[in-house]
Amino acid sequence: MRRLLLLCLTLTLAGCGAFKAQPPLPATGSWEDYQQRVAALQQWSLDGKVGIRTADDSHSARLQWQQQPGDYRILISGPLGQGGARIDGNDQGVIIDVAGEGRFSAQSPEELLQQLLGWSFPVRQANYWVRGLPAPGLSYTPTFLENRLASLEQGGWIIHYSAYAKDGGPGLPLRIRLQRSDLTIMVVIKEWELPAASNTQTTF
Repeated sequence: MRRLLLLCLTLTLAGCGAFKAQPPLPATGSWEDYQQRVAALQQWSLDGKVGIRTADDSHSARLQWQQQPGDYRILISGPLGQGGARIDGNDQGVIIDVAGEGRFSAQSPEELLQQLLGWSFPVRQANYWVRGLPAPGLSYTPTFLENRLASLEQGGWIIHYSAYAKDGGPGLPLRIRLQRSDLTIMVVIKEWELPAASNTQTTF
């Protein structure tokens, strides 16, 4: 249970259960314009569901992620608000408080996963993936539909995007699935909140 909860927390993205795949909603503007607008976002928040499915187990929870210039806070809560965890991080390090387990700290989320679980996950890259962007500094293979990513292969992971917001904002992802070997991570984002200049509030 702790392994799944910590992974849910540090991934900062994913969803729960299975959902019916749908094509991304039509997007306006070019792919290059989308990359520039979304990569420039320094402040945003999302509210959704996070979950992990392995060959042996599965876990789901609510995800709330608040991003500010220089730091972030991620809240994970279980069904009916029972249990959960909080992560506070910046360039100096990360602290995770897990209900019933205690407090853990490290220089980075990746380092913390390595210490606690013996393996890691590219959390910094996932920061880009959740926004529908390839992570910088790594080669990747994309496919596109309506000027947005339909899928992305990068760093040994396959990321599928099956729905995007269709409001007047930049059209951020709403449903994402990440896969590697027998691990499947899924996300359903119910709401994105952005600064007024690029504001979008999407209830899914």
